[in-house]
Amino acid sequence: MSFTGLLLLFKNFFHGVTAVVVLIPILLTMGADDKPGTEVVINEDATNAYINEYGDPDISAHRSGAGVAPQNTLMAFEKMLENVDEFGVDTFEFDVQLTKDGELILLHDLTFDATSDAVEKYGRKNIYASQLTYDEARQLNLGENFELNGAYPYRGLRGDDIPENLRVAKCADIIDYIEANDAGKDYRYIIEIKSTGRQGKEAADKLYEIVSERNMKDRVIWATFQPDVSDYMADEYPDMPRSADVIEAIQFYFYSRMGWDLDDVNVSYVALQVPYGDSAANLINTGTKAFINYAHKYDIAVQYWTINDAEDASYLIENGADTIMSDYPDMVYDLAEAF
Repeated sequence: MSFTGLLLLFKNFFHGVTAVVVLIPILLTMGADDKPGTEVVINEDATNAYINEYGDPDISAHRSGAGVAPQNTLMAFEKMLENVDEFGVDTFEFDVQLTKDGELILLHDLTFDATSDAVEKYGRKNIYASQLTYDEARQLNLGENFELNGAYPYRGLRGDDIPENLRVAKCADIIDYIEANDAGKDYRYIIEIKSTGRQGKEAADKLYEIVSERNMKDRVIWATFQPDVSDYMADEYPDMPRSADVIEAIQFYFYSRMGWDLDDVNVSYVALQVPYGDSAANLINTGTKAFINYAHKYDIAVQYWTINDAEDASYLIENGADTIMSDYPDMVYDLAEAF
């Protein structure tokens, strides 16, 4: 081996050792809180509309308020909009998928199994949205397994006894309902595409069409856990804001911990949607002032899911969170109002 080859080998070895030495302390302190004396830093030059004033985060109804009504149903949206003083919702978060006949509907899980009577109706498990037409999906009771105070108030409803607001809903219809009942408030939306692969890209096309027709691109952040769908969204529709995908969020975390310049990455997302507390298995603390400060430095909003614990919500409000998604938005609203 030549001297140049030996030098290159040593250089690569040195860089590898250095990376490991630096990485180990980060991995061992992923759940740690801020260092004593860390303060919230306000970016006075922020232009991102999703970065909110300190102590005044957007209150987001996660899955449209899954703790107080069957998730992603018209009933849940009705409850939020008919009781605005109780829930204080600023942002509606929900999930969309394509049906077999190409309709964009609300559904969180890839299957209807957990939330409806689909297994009973079809005599098997794993009933995917992509396997049913819209009309077939409409026959299901989406309140079947909703539990409230130890009871299942909508269990057993079948056929004509299933109310309209517990049937599968189209994304366009839900948006139109919210906009028609907004009482002059311009609600924001976090819409996550759950469909994968080719269907995920087709769902992105459909969602972009729906949002564009209603001139709402400045009020909708779209998201996905699928990097290929996220890349498609970024390439095809750069004029609509999106959140970081999983790979980008991991990259952001390590850049923030290392103190590296995020401008080197040339990010195209406007928000991080990250878990905290139980949602992160309490293994990683993304709610620190340092993490949020770093995001705000680069004009990126930080939005947290799924915050159902009052202590966690208070911590995030104090540290400067921009949006808090909760199954119980009324709980977060009360805490934010008292802050």
